[in-house]
Amino acid sequence: MVGAMLRHMVSLRTLKRDHGWIHTLLEEAENERMHLLTFMKLQQPGLAFRCAVLGAQGVFFNAFLFCYVFTPRTCHRFVGYLAGPYNDHFHVGST
Repeated sequence: MVGAMLRHMVSLRTLKRDHGWIHTLLEEAENERMHLLTFMKLQQPGLAFRCAVLGAQGVFFNAFLFCYVFTPRTCHRFVGYLAGPYNDHFHVGST
């Protein structure tokens, strides 16, 4: 979501197309949102957990936004690092 928002702002500021990169980043954000909503439906957490999720999202979004403004390459590497185990788990037989 952070990456898509910043790409959108740069695209508007420079008046240049981004060739679909914004949509790719928004699709990934939607995928992560669906994971969170599925968890919330299955576990039905209490108010304390919901507040903790809200606080963590607020802190992480602002920290990631700050980092993305100055070092987008590092942020992309961080996301790739987080997605690495997911890709290894679901793509074992495809090599």
